Amino acid sequence: KLGTSLAMILLAMLLVMVSAVAAQQAQKQGVNPFPMMTGKDKPINISSDKLEASQKEGTIVFEGHVVAQQEDLTMTGRKLVVYAVKEKPKGPKGAEQNPGMIEHLDRIELSGDVRVTQGDKLATCEKAVYYRQEQKIILSGNPQVSQGKDVLNGRLITLYLLEERSVVEGGGQNPVKATLYPEGKKAN
Repeated sequence: KLGTSLAMILLAMLLVMVSAVAAQQAQKQGVNPFPMMTGKDKPINISSDKLEASQKEGTIVFEGHVVAQQEDLTMTGRKLVVYAVKEKPKGPKGAEQNPGMIEHLDRIELSGDVRVTQGDKLATCEKAVYYRQEQKIILSGNPQVSQGKDVLNGRLITLYLLEERSVVEGGGQNPVKATLYPEGKKAN
């Protein structure tokens, strides 16, 4: 349950953040690149040392000291890359098309000292990847999720969003470890 709620927070923040950046890029061309992401009413503040958007490659890249914040949710890392699925241009033959237009989100990768916080919830890892088609998030590179004093870590944490389940895998030097406190014993 801890992993699922944290996953939903991580996913929501990534999607909202991506939609804000994509909307700014697409506004110049009069197109919404992510039509399924609308109606977010809280501002998102994103800062980084560099931002590069490539219609041809279908990517939006934030690099260096990436900080994304919406209300009490904060995500940090060294690099955030948004990958989009490019759709083939539609229309009559010979009509001017933009074959690089981003139409659908494929995946989002946040890497380098990843840290996601909201209240007493915290997720840390070296890389977090959200896969839209499969509706899953994979945390790798010493992933750890915690809420209050409860802590869960392993070699790889996979969060299946539609199924509301998570799988923690261990191996070698990094076994699955969980420290859970009974409800009445949690420290606030």
